[in-house]
Amino acid sequence: MRYGRGGSVRAFSAVVLVAGLVFLVACGGGGTPAGIQITIALSAGATSLNPGQSTTVTASVANDSSNKGVSWSLSPSGFGTLSNQTSTSVTYTAPNPVPTAQTATITATSVASPSVMASVAIAVQTSSITIALSPVAPQTINQGATVPVTATLTNDTSNKGVTWSISPQVGSLSSPTSTSVTYDAPASVTSNTLVILTATSIASTATTATLEITLFSSGAGPNVAAVTVDAGPAPTTNASVNTPYISVTICVPGTQTCQTVDHVEVDTGSSGLRILQSVIPGLSLPALTDSSNGDTVFNCVQFLDTSYLWGSVAEAQVEIGSEVAGSSTPLQIQIVSSSNSGVPTACSNGGTINENTPQLLEANGIIGVGLEPTDCYAQSNPPGGPPVNLCDNSVQAPLPAYFECPSSGCASTDTQIAIPAADQVMNPVILFADSNGVNIQLQPVPSTAATVSGSLTFGINTQTNNALGTATVFPLSGDSFTTEFSGQTLTDSFIDSGSNALFFPSTITVCPPSNSSFYCPAGLTAESAINGGSSIPVAFSVDNADNLFNNNPNDAAFGTLAGPQGTANTCTAQGTGSCSFDWGLPFFYSKKVFTAIDGATVNNVGTGPFWAY
Repeated sequence: MRYGRGGSVRAFSAVVLVAGLVFLVACGGGGTPAGIQITIALSAGATSLNPGQSTTVTASVANDSSNKGVSWSLSPSGFGTLSNQTSTSVTYTAPNPVPTAQTATITATSVASPSVMASVAIAVQTSSITIALSPVAPQTINQGATVPVTATLTNDTSNKGVTWSISPQVGSLSSPTSTSVTYDAPASVTSNTLVILTATSIASTATTATLEITLFSSGAGPNVAAVTVDAGPAPTTNASVNTPYISVTICVPGTQTCQTVDHVEVDTGSSGLRILQSVIPGLSLPALTDSSNGDTVFNCVQFLDTSYLWGSVAEAQVEIGSEVAGSSTPLQIQIVSSSNSGVPTACSNGGTINENTPQLLEANGIIGVGLEPTDCYAQSNPPGGPPVNLCDNSVQAPLPAYFECPSSGCASTDTQIAIPAADQVMNPVILFADSNGVNIQLQPVPSTAATVSGSLTFGINTQTNNALGTATVFPLSGDSFTTEFSGQTLTDSFIDSGSNALFFPSTITVCPPSNSSFYCPAGLTAESAINGGSSIPVAFSVDNADNLFNNNPNDAAFGTLAGPQGTANTCTAQGTGSCSFDWGLPFFYSKKVFTAIDGATVNNVGTGPFWAY
């Protein structure tokens, strides 16, 4: 993603356990002076626990001249455990699972005077029934194919299992049991069709789990994700334009604790997965920390309009179809913080907007499947030497991308650090079974459309459904190529599904200030360009953006949307906007566009990086 180009291109819940205090006092003798009674007062760190949680109970014993303290007991016996017992304290751990909510009573008995006792009651909540489906990640299948699905339930003490349903009623379910079913796709579908399969607990009908299944007429498979261009996750407040989305399943590594997040933007112009913290409130992923001091590593992404993304780096397992990253080798992703505080000035760069909501980002996250295995920020190589960019080996100061923060949080004066490649936010594709690149294929959009369907296929020349075929391969220089357009040689051109229009230097009329990120010619204007020294022109058209938006308020796909970048006929040095042609999403409509990752081997072609279409 070339961040910020093109106008509309762009908590966790804490359970607070309040200390409960129970005082039960009894009288007795047993060695204390006449007329002075031993008393026991108990306090508990928490008087209500969830299954598996612990609390410490403390006894204050008065008038115990022998200082023998108390002994401890639990009722009902075996309902949890007592540990770390001393003469004045004990730790109670609730059982897990808990079929029925119950109360544990912790009793302290004076050792010096056994008739003196005090008790505290701890309420233990019932275990919630949970359902884990397998497969867990969204599936794509061809017409007439089937998907067997199983459900694993926890805390279903009655063993009642689940019931199954689908919505919409496309296809059918066969061989249903309380823990399994098979989804049967219809023999024919005319376009990509999403079906939601739902498992509902019989014992607790409020507990459900769902699986997305997208039906293709052809080309589906375990290495394929369904792509949709639509109005985005918050269409009523800020509808997106020309943004491709997929669903991504994120899991705590090594567990079945997962969440599927929809409307994650597919971006061939960046590398790495970035997810809004607000859309995964129940998913606690292990943070990446500095082994020497325990500080948490944070990541910053800056947009050209001075907005930014800020959040911690965490390890995750990512599943898309049958492709899995992070199950054995750690996969770092960015969790975009819901908070706007504690952001270093070096990250915010004068900006005031952290695009940390679906409304601001126009997505629930970004999955960068671009040319590089990581997000390329500079590290010292060799250690102690000058920072070197991991993409092009240029020597440079570390970009404001990574920071270390103590548990108290970052300060505005904190500065960026260099970080090893192994700790950077990673392109998840490099850890997939089909790991050398991707291709995106979308339906044609001659003018506008409400939605567009397509596919993101992992791997290049690794399976029959990701073969290059007759696609033309465009070698790259520094992740860019040359575009010849309107007498200009634009040496820093690139293909980017994360840009919502074609952006290039031209004398075409720019729209008024309300839409100044786009062109507004008097009418539909035919243009063409030639990429990478080939002799094949790329024909495209530019329409008036004001008219497109005003006349098609319910559409999300615009095949003729374009905007200004740099100044026409002023390209003098690579790396400037005036030397770039940004082939954004309109370029992808009706094409199959391949992106090969730097250093990855592609059979019968060589190594990446390259583009092909």
